[in-house]
Amino acid sequence: MGNPTDLDMSAKKRAVAVLSVISNSTLIAIKLVAGFFTGSVAIISEAIHSFLDLMAAMMAWGAVRVSENPPDYDHPFGHGKTENFSALFEAILIVVGGGLILKEAIAGVIKGQPLPDLKIGLVVMLLSTVVNYFISRRLFQVAKASDSEALTADAWHLRTDVYSSLGVFLALGFIEVGRLIAPELDLSFVDSLVAGLVAVLIVKTGLILGWDAAQGLGDKTLPDEEIQLIVKSVQNLYPAIQGFRRLRTRRSGPYRHILVDLLVDEGQTVGRAHELGVQFALEVQAHFSKTDVTFHLEPTKPYLVINDDLRA
Repeated sequence: MGNPTDLDMSAKKRAVAVLSVISNSTLIAIKLVAGFFTGSVAIISEAIHSFLDLMAAMMAWGAVRVSENPPDYDHPFGHGKTENFSALFEAILIVVGGGLILKEAIAGVIKGQPLPDLKIGLVVMLLSTVVNYFISRRLFQVAKASDSEALTADAWHLRTDVYSSLGVFLALGFIEVGRLIAPELDLSFVDSLVAGLVAVLIVKTGLILGWDAAQGLGDKTLPDEEIQLIVKSVQNLYPAIQGFRRLRTRRSGPYRHILVDLLVDEGQTVGRAHELGVQFALEVQAHFSKTDVTFHLEPTKPYLVINDDLRA
């Protein structure tokens, strides 16, 4: 049986991932209909964006389920990196989607195209902006609480949709107002121009997400502020623990892995030294959930200064 808190968080992760899939499926259908009736490149681009959001949401849902599987014979460190792979693939989808939108936007600016009544497009874009804002906010909340890389990527994916939908809404509104004030002006190019700006934003977000996901796959060490908490956990047990060497850390999805050599008085019994190591591990785990701490005990002379040089 798992920890009740962990089981509750797992249920929340799965629920919010499913919610993301459902909302994206609905928005795709609505945007495609609106794009068909208005002929707006920006709205059709948003439909493509939402389709990519749907693929990303489905991947996040699958990654969350797989990453929660316990360690097994073939995966002794667990399945946490599934979320890193999912986040990286989502980032690639974001960049590819942004590139496709940019291509259509450039073609629209060059060729130009007449736009019929855009009122349905305005309604759909406003609906998309509001729905994705609240769902992405919920995704961010659960992702932060669960340290989920996959949900974080999915949340950013939807948040870019918020910005892009809002941009398209403002562009369509500008065109409609322009028609009322100066009917002789052709402002249809604004539709494609805004689609291009949205595409640039999407690509930028994808590159940032991709870089972060790649760092996790490359076993990058934990952030400095987390390292300092680990060091503090050693210092809190001084002088029973004299110091440390070879502190090595890495992240695997929502899981942290910490390896360290702890320096203990050579006069300690094996049992007492091991108790100190367990105390250290428990103190670290009080700061971080889902953390595996592996310590090696090294004998040393009493009253050495704590070594806080992480390169040692």
